[in-house]
Amino acid sequence: MYNRLENKRSSYSYLIESFFSNLQKNSAATSINNKYYFPILRGTKDYKSIINNKLKKFSESAHIQNKDSINHFISLLNLQTDGLERFDIYSDIIYAEYFKDTNIKNQILTGGKLYQEIKSMLLGEETQRKLIEDFQKFLQENFFSDYDKVQLIPNEKKKVLCVKIGKDERAIYDWGDGTQQLIIILYSLFKHKDEQNKLFFIEEPEMYLHPGVLRKFIEVINSDLFKNHQYFITTHSNIVLDTSADTNINMSIFKFKKVKDKSKNGGKDFLIEQCNNGDMSLLNELGVRNSSLFLSNCSIWVEGVTDRLYLKHYLKLYCDKYKDKKIYRENVDYTFIEYGGGNITHFNFDKTDNPNSINAKYINNNIFLIADNDNPKEGSTKAKRKEAYREQLKENFYELSVTEVENLITSEILKQTLIIQNPKKESEINKVFEKEKKFANRKLGKFIDALFPNGEIKTYSADSGTIKNKIEFCKSVIDVTDDFDKLSDEAQILTEKVYEFIKKNNEM
Repeated sequence: MYNRLENKRSSYSYLIESFFSNLQKNSAATSINNKYYFPILRGTKDYKSIINNKLKKFSESAHIQNKDSINHFISLLNLQTDGLERFDIYSDIIYAEYFKDTNIKNQILTGGKLYQEIKSMLLGEETQRKLIEDFQKFLQENFFSDYDKVQLIPNEKKKVLCVKIGKDERAIYDWGDGTQQLIIILYSLFKHKDEQNKLFFIEEPEMYLHPGVLRKFIEVINSDLFKNHQYFITTHSNIVLDTSADTNINMSIFKFKKVKDKSKNGGKDFLIEQCNNGDMSLLNELGVRNSSLFLSNCSIWVEGVTDRLYLKHYLKLYCDKYKDKKIYRENVDYTFIEYGGGNITHFNFDKTDNPNSINAKYINNNIFLIADNDNPKEGSTKAKRKEAYREQLKENFYELSVTEVENLITSEILKQTLIIQNPKKESEINKVFEKEKKFANRKLGKFIDALFPNGEIKTYSADSGTIKNKIEFCKSVIDVTDDFDKLSDEAQILTEKVYEFIKKNNEM
């Protein structure tokens, strides 16, 4: 919309005025009435009555000779309508500080007039009453789904908006700050959702919001319900930046950085740069370090690259089949860690530190470990190690019942894979596979070569008996596996377990 704010002095008020001035000149939405501002200062308490009562108590208890000035101020307050119908101390302060030379006063949304707004809507036309009804349902479905209903109730006697969540009803300012914040911001967004070219300026929405609720908030305002809106959000939250990595989130990121030498920045105090999603410099600017947060919400430990490729494809097929399943993002919601077979001995998965091994929980504390069967002998070191993993990780340790991940494919998928890789030998391959082949606990490369002892197709066995070119073989398997129902029973079970693990560690 514009490249740089014209900022001739460093005061916050001028920066805001200039911000709106530039938007006014360059935005397609030219009317100031299209712009709404949510400042950091947001509140729903009846500050008029609070101030009035405090002044009266002070006047009654203070031993001062002349109380005229106090009584005069009380009388001025009493000229206002009681309660929250007219008085909004936050809005008045914001307007006086930053917008006194504009006509934007009615677009400063602090929540102070929310009581009067909801009251007017509920006493208004049918469409207005329907909007409040729909908004209550919207809140319940998106943020309070554990409760049967959410209701907004103007209390005429106290002149305060009461909020009922489930069976609990109380004044809005007696709810948590996060709940107040959600209602204040989302009400205005919802009210204008069907209107075009609305711009909302939200300062630091992370104030008072639980990180999980903040993430949900960003996802909700980006949904189709609010497709007519555009937002300008200031934030210091890595949660907002993390959400921007989601390919479904339409978000541009700009970094504001105060410069030391204005002469190198055209005389301007701030350098404004557009950043790419995932720009680590942003996290560095915010002071976020690896120790501040885990890089992904959970980790799936697999033996090698093909294990990761198979499982990633199986998860895709699972979500393709079950359309109601949320698609989780690799490297954000979960990540794969390839431990390289025998290298697993260098890690421990217990809560205690072992100086002779690496504690995997310092890499990511939510772990799902998948291990090949390998048919270890009872009482062997490998068997004992797997038993230890099972004890440490409980249901988050999964040992394949087959030799290795390639053995999870079905006889039909193996046949089609061999045909793809040996297109001129289709008839020979079909003949060999007239009957279903079982190879769950066989070295797959050696098993395939034994099916074609006269060299009818290329050889597949490595010296160890496994597939010698695993990545090429894996790609062909993926090409012919285009439906979740084509997976073997165990491949389906494993996929569902991994999906549920990811889901569990990404719920709010």
